[in-house]
Amino acid sequence: MVNNKAQAALTERYLLPCLAEVAAFFLALRHQVDPALYQQRPVKLGKPYPLGQCLEITRAVQRLLPDAGVATAGFSGAALAGAHAYRAFRKAGGSTRQVWGDLRGEFFQNAFQVGTLYVDVANDTVTPTKPKVEILPFAESALIPIADFKHFKRIAERYWQARIFPNHILPELAPTCPFIHVSPGGKVQVAEATGYMVAMAQASAFRASEEVLCDTPVPDDIFAHVRLHLAGTPWALPRSAEEGKAAALRACREQRAKRWHLSPAQANAHLQAVIALNHRLLHVLPSRRQQIIRLTTVDVGGAQPFASPVGSLSYGQRLDEEIVRLKQRLAICQTARIAYAQALSNELLKHS
Repeated sequence: MVNNKAQAALTERYLLPCLAEVAAFFLALRHQVDPALYQQRPVKLGKPYPLGQCLEITRAVQRLLPDAGVATAGFSGAALAGAHAYRAFRKAGGSTRQVWGDLRGEFFQNAFQVGTLYVDVANDTVTPTKPKVEILPFAESALIPIADFKHFKRIAERYWQARIFPNHILPELAPTCPFIHVSPGGKVQVAEATGYMVAMAQASAFRASEEVLCDTPVPDDIFAHVRLHLAGTPWALPRSAEEGKAAALRACREQRAKRWHLSPAQANAHLQAVIALNHRLLHVLPSRRQQIIRLTTVDVGGAQPFASPVGSLSYGQRLDEEIVRLKQRLAICQTARIAYAQALSNELLKHS
């Protein structure tokens, strides 16, 4: 907040005396956007609306805010009173901005900072039984900014159940987007193609990117998968993950020397390139190995096949047991099939 003291005074004057009405106003906005958002995407990543759609809901509500030029026709009672209070707050110089970050170390969340208040209009997108709207002092919200790429990786792996690797596959884009993201379903994306994370890379002159690009090279199967499906694009693809690691670190140094971290146009060009590449990867089926791992993990009880040597042995034993069980079922089905064919043949002979 640019002037926290002034925003605190405006919040106390215009919003705190009618906090229930302000909450009713934001809830009314949420009710307005829900039908259209549900129709556009009733399910996201296998989860029913509104789960996982905090960004979509927050952006939709933001477009309806009165200071964005949209009237609140049809509002009445507490919601209308809250709208008037919000308008007065904004007219007097009150600040509203969308914020995003780490909520309680558990997941990413989008919300608004309205004066010195935390306003979450998508409070039910992780736990659907929670109220749709939550308002509390921002200092009590436990929402903190993402500090660096390691912080992002820690929350992403926990919240999205994803695997995050260094981007050693597209070295020229690695300073801006230093991660390769593999979803539980096996989809691969270059990450993180959002304004906040790109700004973080730029603000650090790509040193934040270097920090994670120094990690262990991306696994060979992921490297081969992405390299195969991005062949033919204008981007240079290294021959190995180790070569890609060296090239990615070199790209950070070279782009810093060229002062590309100070160029919004260059950042936008890289961002648009990553979005296009991710669109291409989004329509690629997971590799055969990933399909097998996912299938067997589901079928034999969710074990982690390659977490450790001991775990791999245990997992192999469970697969052997599953093979025996399936063979037994196959034998039963084959016997039943023979019996059925014989019975059908006898029945046909009776009527011949």
